[in-house]
Amino acid sequence: MGNCLDKPRENGIDSDPRSFNIPLMETSLIESKQSNFLDSEKSNINNGNHSHNMQCQQHEKNAFIFSMNANNDRFAKLHALFKYTWQANFLAPVDERLKLGNARVLDLGCRTGEWVLDVSVQYPLAKVCGIDKLNFFPSPIPLNSVFLPLDILDGLPFDDNTFDLVHTCCSAFTYTEIEWKQKIIKELIRVLKPGTGWLSLLEISLFYTNEGPNTAELTKHMRLYLKEKKINPDITKLQENLLRASNQFTDIQVYEKSHILESNSSRAGDIAAKEFALTMYALGKELSSFMGLDNEGYESLVELSVKEFNVYKTSARQIRIIARRKSLKTLMKSGETN
Repeated sequence: MGNCLDKPRENGIDSDPRSFNIPLMETSLIESKQSNFLDSEKSNINNGNHSHNMQCQQHEKNAFIFSMNANNDRFAKLHALFKYTWQANFLAPVDERLKLGNARVLDLGCRTGEWVLDVSVQYPLAKVCGIDKLNFFPSPIPLNSVFLPLDILDGLPFDDNTFDLVHTCCSAFTYTEIEWKQKIIKELIRVLKPGTGWLSLLEISLFYTNEGPNTAELTKHMRLYLKEKKINPDITKLQENLLRASNQFTDIQVYEKSHILESNSSRAGDIAAKEFALTMYALGKELSSFMGLDNEGYESLVELSVKEFNVYKTSARQIRIIARRKSLKTLMKSGETN
């Protein structure tokens, strides 16, 4: 078996999606998106528009877009935290299928691509595709991986019944409840293979355990603010309910593990604490105004919250949901075919 890292792609964006052998509804749509994306990025770089700080911006379609410097290792550390907690990249029972070859995997909202790279190396015979509206794709990349600048709200340009595994992670701030109900779940169902395709969802709950008073104040207002923006803060409960209500899935399973937020201590605890702080700082402009605080007051509240973690032993829950798409035969019997 050859090493998939031999002759890696030099650009995180595949120059010809057809060579990757993932069925596309309209290859021209992908090529157009890539061209527009590359042109805009060239303009951003020439004009020095890349920010060196983590920011959160409201977007015309997505609820929030988190942007960061390309060298920021936030999501690499977050991926490491998930991998450490679960000792796996996914829980869906597709290991053997991915080893056999010709299996296709999609990572929705891949950010800087750590999960895609990890799975690509672990399963060199599988085709692994990462999509994200942001542009911080890694380079070089394994030959069996590809990254595409796409937004699921525009519709995915893949054929029906394409993927054996669809994975998405940390989407709590990204989509409104209406977008999940009307667009996202339907599109994920469409591209999953009936009978054998698995959906894998991973989130950090926004409801924390053993909060100190400052942390409780901060997270309470964060959840209230998200509700005002039509974002459901109990994202995993929303996801589970939508999967069950769709009648398109079977074998729906929910798993939960906790990790402690403990600054300047264990590597995992420190990563979790810093991830909390980064998220709160990213929301700072919007959330501070919502809370009636100036920047100094808001930043002080975040700092006090982080200091409380070690005292109160604050912890967060990681929640995974996996579900298998029903077979066409089962769907036809129940009259639930799309």
